[in-house]
Amino acid sequence: MRIQPIAGLLLLAMWVLNLLHLYLGLTAWPAALCAWLAALLLGPGLSPMARRQCLALYLAAGGLSLLAAFLGAPLSAAAYLLPNIDMLTLFAAVSSLSLASGQLSREAGAWRGRRGLWSSMLGLNLLGAVINLSVLFIVGDRLERNGTLERRQVMVMTRLFCAAAFWSPFFVAMAVAVTYAPGMQLGYVMGFGLLAALGAMLLTAREVQRLGVTDFEGYPLRPRTLLLPLGLAGVVLAVKALWPALGIIAVIALAAPLMALLLMPRQGRAPALRRQVVERLPGMGSQLVLFLGAGLLAASLHSLTSVWSPLEYWSLGSQFGLLHAGATLLLILLLSYLGLHPIISIASLAPLLWTLHPDPTLLALCFLMGWGLSTATSPLSGANLALIAR
Repeated sequence: MRIQPIAGLLLLAMWVLNLLHLYLGLTAWPAALCAWLAALLLGPGLSPMARRQCLALYLAAGGLSLLAAFLGAPLSAAAYLLPNIDMLTLFAAVSSLSLASGQLSREAGAWRGRRGLWSSMLGLNLLGAVINLSVLFIVGDRLERNGTLERRQVMVMTRLFCAAAFWSPFFVAMAVAVTYAPGMQLGYVMGFGLLAALGAMLLTAREVQRLGVTDFEGYPLRPRTLLLPLGLAGVVLAVKALWPALGIIAVIALAAPLMALLLMPRQGRAPALRRQVVERLPGMGSQLVLFLGAGLLAASLHSLTSVWSPLEYWSLGSQFGLLHAGATLLLILLLSYLGLHPIISIASLAPLLWTLHPDPTLLALCFLMGWGLSTATSPLSGANLALIAR
């Protein structure tokens, strides 16, 4: 029996069971069990590099847990096995948006010059904020010539897609920020994140202008292409206004698949839904194993710091401030050059930084900026790996 369909069904069950947890208050253990079983099935099939990275992550988590237990820290199964299930549920839900994104690649033609440049940057940032990595394939298929993209196009695609992590509530980075900076204020985070994304656009436009913008071929941004991101954003903001206590992850985890079903083409709907379960959901195997391992690492570090804090002497002030944030951001960026995924860096640093009593909004911004910059610059990030073939 093939492993992928079974893993896909387990991940679908994880999504359904965790929605019951988020909305009805049922226990999260059934969803977690499905996630861990799917990870056991998909783990052996990961690429050698991913397996080595995950093995190092799980060994580090195990070693730190043993040290924490030796020092007398309490160990809880829930703290180790449950923390990232909400984030994985969001990731599974957001992957369904690709069902509705096929129509975005049907309109022919490209826009040239500054118009093409700015339409590409806005489109990549807005569409990437909602449909995530699939936007690179949609835009790449449109812009490539003879199977390749030229340097300016790759620069724009990588930077502006990754800059969506600065502000998008639909990006996995936001779920990470919510998880590891609890209590953050979403309005402030999105506002400053949008300013950072605008800064990325201005810097990129300046560099493309220096390289030559007249013959730049860009992605045409038309009203129909904005229906999905604006519609989903409107739904999320409306639900949050009506039910402020409802978590962002819970809203998006339910709204994204419903919006995808509403907007996906009617023709071929059944085969597309089947591919979503048996191919696309199992395709998140590396993220699944990685995020579960990151949760273990974060829990082991939290247990360790409950009895010993290595940062108790690292204090440039009474609390986590701008210097701490700058140093944290730089460390996340440097680790990304070594091939370390930002989820691992953030999960490792967060329990240590909590001992400095950080402002959660500042900490969330630090994590989001670190995520966006790391994924744009690391040669091993998903965005850059997705463009290597072109």
